Amino acid sequence: MKKTLAVILCLAMALCLPCMTYAVAEETAAAPEAYLMYADGSWAYQYWGGEAPEGVTAKNVAVDGEGEYTVGLEFAEESQGLAFAAVGITDGETKLPGYTIELKAVRVNGEEIAFEKGYTSSDDGITTRMNLFNEWVAEVPADARSFDGKTDDAKAIVVDKELFAAVKTVEVDFVLHQYGIDTAYIMYADGSWAYQYWGGEAPEGITATNAVIDGFGDYTVKLEFAEEASGLAFAALGIVNGEKTYPKATLQINSIAVNGEEIEFGKGYTSSDDGVTTRMNIYNEWVSEVPADARSFDKDVSDASPVIVDTAAFAAVRSVEIGFTLAPVTDTAYLMYADAAWANQYWGGEAPEGITAVTETVLGQGTYTVGLEFAAPTEGLAFAAVGITTGEETFPGYFIEITDILVNDEAVEIGKGYTSSDDGVTTRMNIYNEWVGEVPADARSFDGVTEDASAIIVDTAAFASVSKVEVTFNYIYGKAPEKNADAPLTDDEARELLAKDYNAYIGVQSENYIFRNAWNDNYGRDDAEHEGYFNRLTGWDSDNNAVDYGGTFEDAVVSGEGTYSVSLTTGEMGFGSDGFFRLLFVSTDIPSKLVKDGFMTIDDVQTKIGAAATQKYTDVDVSGDYVRIVVIDQYNRSEDPFGYTVPGADTAITITFTVKANVEE
Repeated sequence: MKKTLAVILCLAMALCLPCMTYAVAEETAAAPEAYLMYADGSWAYQYWGGEAPEGVTAKNVAVDGEGEYTVGLEFAEESQGLAFAAVGITDGETKLPGYTIELKAVRVNGEEIAFEKGYTSSDDGITTRMNLFNEWVAEVPADARSFDGKTDDAKAIVVDKELFAAVKTVEVDFVLHQYGIDTAYIMYADGSWAYQYWGGEAPEGITATNAVIDGFGDYTVKLEFAEEASGLAFAALGIVNGEKTYPKATLQINSIAVNGEEIEFGKGYTSSDDGVTTRMNIYNEWVSEVPADARSFDKDVSDASPVIVDTAAFAAVRSVEIGFTLAPVTDTAYLMYADAAWANQYWGGEAPEGITAVTETVLGQGTYTVGLEFAAPTEGLAFAAVGITTGEETFPGYFIEITDILVNDEAVEIGKGYTSSDDGVTTRMNIYNEWVGEVPADARSFDGVTEDASAIIVDTAAFASVSKVEVTFNYIYGKAPEKNADAPLTDDEARELLAKDYNAYIGVQSENYIFRNAWNDNYGRDDAEHEGYFNRLTGWDSDNNAVDYGGTFEDAVVSGEGTYSVSLTTGEMGFGSDGFFRLLFVSTDIPSKLVKDGFMTIDDVQTKIGAAATQKYTDVDVSGDYVRIVVIDQYNRSEDPFGYTVPGADTAITITFTVKANVEE
């Protein structure tokens, strides 16, 4: 009976926790609060944040960022046993996104007890937590994170409940980390692919000096070779989980030294091939253009390249050393303003004569103050708003919450505003805007409610004579709105996509799996772990070891309308004894939506295998993210479209196709 009751109570608590957590978060909007969630063995003593029930005294603490904190509980009578315990931080996921908890000490009745490693996560996307004792978690959840970047050794039960037999007090010391611990390294392959390094433990003949990343700043990474490495096939700077631990951060290379001598280099860009590893290509010939997710420390990628060094400097290499800076994305906050006569105006950038602007560099979530000072007092108010210059791009989805407005150092009463954008670029919160009749469709609020928000949140009477105005606001983490993937492209979006260059690659898989995969598959163009496989035909021996079947490929850059060809010429080994193809296709990085939405047509596909007659057969697959031209697919078709003979040595397979654009100029 008791066990059943405990389960029912636990389920009830689980259902109520989001509501209770939200109430606390709303009360402490300016500063999240850390506390100890707790239920004793009989569920007689419980605490879930906020006001403590009778018989329980809570030791909570306001959390204002990185640092050491202590939370705890004291019971009027001894609590018996332990059913649940966790450290919680109200509003932590929204105001302290990505932060991690590291346990430092757990004390029961003043005595420290042993504990194991936990993980940081959230059950509701609002409250940050670390379970100390949670028997309802069977495995580490998908959103788990850790201060040291590893969760495979973390647990949901980190204390022994036998040590909670009779508890008067329980305290937990923890450290809150803003940034995880990560690892930077040099990805590398010499000209013959004899020396390769892709992170982790270095193979024989290579000594890797990687850098422990524990925050933004300057670092150095290095590779040393037992024998000279000749030439350069590929090189990049990488950070293992950088997209997760330092989202949107940028890399800037400060120096590259080969054999201890600094060499010249150009400007690179920061990006990721897999959404996990942050990288900057140093020498990558497989990238034909700067990718869409590229970013730069100076916010300009137009002059950046995936090849920033001359391979001549790598003719004979014993060591390569790279010095670099990891930097956060930044933006600028300012106060837009116009007095009643429009005599004094400020819209960002350099302030006009008679006005001194106080702006702030925005690094992400936090509290900021912006303002203006006037050489002569201004009269009245026509317009005012807080602006983040390119906030919709640098911090998409974030919320502005104005907490204080001072006019001539006197506090002004404020109402509730909303966060929005007039141009899709500048994030703003209107303070006084008579031109807005209703809350716009794109309005958002940190508390999820915009019905009670307004474009006018101050009384202009307070602005009768203004020498100085200051606005303090919280910039609160918010998820970027997801674009409806099924929404059709607009003409402008289609024109932008059609103006880009794309790549087309011939792909094949034979009877016994001699293959060249699609560019975005395993063993594809961007698979760093299997670098080089994409540029040859690969088979397998009886022990499942990779065998190089050679061959050469002529791929195509698709640049607008026209007819394009891709081809494969076999090497001396041909396709061995294989008698048929399982797959023959063209993989592209052309977005499928261009074809699905009718803005691009791909037709007149012609295939020529060896000396046989050219075959005409068109099948354009747009079921995935990228267009694929299918010639043979035995996995999804009962019959091949035409007869053929698998070519032998030094024989070509050519696929030709025509691209047409269907959008008005």
